[in-house]
Amino acid sequence: MLNYLQSLMRFNTMKIDIGKGLRQAILMFIPLMIGYLVDYFSIGLLIATGTLAHIYVFGGSVRSKLRIVLLTTCGLSIAMVLGSLTVNQPLIFGGLLLAVTVIPYYIFSALNIPGPSSTFFIVAFSLPINLPYAPEEALTRGVAMFIGGLLATVVVVITIILTKESAESTAIKSDYKMIKTLIHSFNDRDAFGTVSPKAVVSFRYTDNQLITASGKKSKESSKFQRILLLHTLAQGIYSELLELNGKDSRPLPNEIKEMADYIIDMVLSDGKTDAKWSKEIAVASEYQNLVDYIFKVDEIINANADRVEHEVDIRVSIYGQRIIENLTLDSYVFRNTLRYTIIMAIAVFVALMFDFDKAYWIPLSAHTVLIGATTVHSFERAGSRSIGTIIGVLILSLILLSTPPIPVAIILLTLAAGVTEIFVGANYSFAVIFITIQVILLNGLASNHLTILIALPRIIDVIVGVVIAVIGLLILGRKTASSMLPETIADVVRDEAKVFHYLFSENGYHSVKQDKKEMVLLSVKLNNMIQVYNSANGEVATNKKRVRYHYPSIYALEEISFMLKRALNNAQREHIDDLKMGKYLVIFENIAKHFETGKHIEKQHLPELPQYVYIQTALNNIQNNCAESRESISSIETK
Repeated sequence: MLNYLQSLMRFNTMKIDIGKGLRQAILMFIPLMIGYLVDYFSIGLLIATGTLAHIYVFGGSVRSKLRIVLLTTCGLSIAMVLGSLTVNQPLIFGGLLLAVTVIPYYIFSALNIPGPSSTFFIVAFSLPINLPYAPEEALTRGVAMFIGGLLATVVVVITIILTKESAESTAIKSDYKMIKTLIHSFNDRDAFGTVSPKAVVSFRYTDNQLITASGKKSKESSKFQRILLLHTLAQGIYSELLELNGKDSRPLPNEIKEMADYIIDMVLSDGKTDAKWSKEIAVASEYQNLVDYIFKVDEIINANADRVEHEVDIRVSIYGQRIIENLTLDSYVFRNTLRYTIIMAIAVFVALMFDFDKAYWIPLSAHTVLIGATTVHSFERAGSRSIGTIIGVLILSLILLSTPPIPVAIILLTLAAGVTEIFVGANYSFAVIFITIQVILLNGLASNHLTILIALPRIIDVIVGVVIAVIGLLILGRKTASSMLPETIADVVRDEAKVFHYLFSENGYHSVKQDKKEMVLLSVKLNNMIQVYNSANGEVATNKKRVRYHYPSIYALEEISFMLKRALNNAQREHIDDLKMGKYLVIFENIAKHFETGKHIEKQHLPELPQYVYIQTALNNIQNNCAESRESISSIETK
């Protein structure tokens, strides 16, 4: 219990965002105050609500920020229109409320977009409960919300313009800082093994930044193309380090370290350096590929626009594919969405069936618990939501006793909105106090009823919603991910076997369209595996040691995927004969069967690959991990 309470009070000062809080406060204050002064307060209130689209914008590329704020603006506007049309028809209203909640939740989960998920879609859809019933004004209300979203978009654009460095540039510099760490730790096998998993995560993050980066014109710009090439080369350097690690080719010559430091400094300074490399590099042939990659970085930094355009290979966004490919029971995102839908449906049913005054507070409270990253995190959010709401309601009740005038309520609302955004990432319990004040004041201003009666009943609503969510999680969320994990890993193994055969078979399969399709499918499966593993770690009734024994194999599979991607981009890759291919495919299938059935496998010798030796090393590591993990799991179960 003490640990639980400590988790509720823990502040992460790194996630305090003063800038975002100030922007949100200003965005809400201006339309509210203008609406009040010109006697169109209801319109000003709707515009202010539309600015909540700004909350959904976090780190990312220019294109991803603009996409999120515009799509959220459209979603909030549609939610307002639908809510205004159906607010007096409980059955239709409840069904649409569930849809407005579940659809954004699924999309945000499938695309790994952080933030409040469906929270403000619920608020927008339900706000008409507090407004006069006027279905003929539905379109007008939706347009007002859209204008608020456009204001949020303008603020996002201004923020992007004022930002000195793009997300893509920051990500590529992070890549090369990681390369520097890898190279300087390479001579110590243990140190390199510790850093290497972080590199996989770093490159995956940059991949997402570049996939979502900018529009067509930006993709045609030499700056973006240069960044894309530098990222590809960073992955090439890492793949060569993995190859050398697999062969235990140590120590790394000092000349390579010096040359790497030189080109990394060039990347970090955006190519602005007066120093020129004048030393000759003479190393053993086993290091030549690594040296070639390092020289290639220098060449790309100094290349003109025509040369960069000749070198680059632009990739396409995979957003649509991720949404479609996760529509299967094999996907943890989809299963999690089904669980979420069931619990939210119960919350909506209870709220409407028992005729609660502000019925949407119950599903809203249940939702805020369910968007926790893991079951444990959701239980923490349940405590945060309950405690924060009670404190927020008590504070606001004291304020409302004096019946504050509308201008004062507007100032309180905008301050609460700003403080929420400043602290919501740092400590949810503290932020919920101000979320409660913000939403209750929003509803009170909408209904023109600023009294203590709008605050105190919310405590009961929140407790009911939290209880429904917690009971639902205890029944439906106890071991979902941990039971899925072995089969999920097996699916990844079989997908990698398929890609391996596609890439290295003597039959010579090749198609740009098929290339992208195969890697997209594998990317979805890998993302699913990582989500399932993280969720299994956070489940209540799960043996954490047993789950964590899978991590070395999961990491090795990520590295194999990384190497397969490198091979995919190499038109000169060498192929292997059917005999070697058969042995590799047997090992892949043995590993998959191990995870599916838990049966022990005997380690088998793998023939060497002519290139990408680390794939062989990683498969050997997985075979070792399977044997070791099985023995460790058996000892745990025996105890």
